[in-house]
Amino acid sequence: MRAGAVAAAVDDVAGLLAAHDEPLELADGLVRHCRDLLDAAHAGLLVQDVQGHLQLLASTGDTAEALELLQLETREGPCVDCHRTGAPVQCPDAGQLRQRWPGLWPVAERRGVAAVHAQPLVVAGRTIGALGLFRDREGPLEPVELAVARAMASLGAVGITQLERVAAGQRVQEQLQQALDSRVVLEQAKGVLAERHRVSPEEAFAQLRAAARSQRRRLHDVARDVVQGSPAQPR
Repeated sequence: MRAGAVAAAVDDVAGLLAAHDEPLELADGLVRHCRDLLDAAHAGLLVQDVQGHLQLLASTGDTAEALELLQLETREGPCVDCHRTGAPVQCPDAGQLRQRWPGLWPVAERRGVAAVHAQPLVVAGRTIGALGLFRDREGPLEPVELAVARAMASLGAVGITQLERVAAGQRVQEQLQQALDSRVVLEQAKGVLAERHRVSPEEAFAQLRAAARSQRRRLHDVARDVVQGSPAQPR
């Protein structure tokens, strides 16, 4: 394994995180780099949803997708066990794969998978998913490969969690900005009505609210019509 390749993969994944891309983009880059760096034929990523249920977030192709989805369906397999225990799972040969997960073995054999390794995605002591590596040859991960798999899984776990937080923060910020924009329009409309009808700002607000309720429209939209001089205005 070349150090330059590892550095390039880390830089690429970190770049996706810094760009605040969608978690799907980050996950796709993560599984592709792990497949190439760790000499795996296929790779997949399972991440738990808001209810705590595992879902397939990314895969490098049909084989990884089929094996990951089968594990979700049967609730057994290296990635499911990895997520449940929060510990890495190594299954370096076909004999162990057949013995430990007989329901997964026929599909794995048909797809040419001879060994499976899973690494947990852990953030602040909480396991949020599992990275699955499917090899077409038998053998354990070498110590350096295991270290890289652990590092990539950690980067993915932190990255996905951070992107989710950023997305949530952006939604909150957007809602806050909408509220602030609405407040500006509302104050302008109150001023227009107060001057037009020689009433207090409180009475102008009452007129706006009554119009919004009677027309079954948002207060912001009614206020905007007043400011823009639309014919449909409160009287």
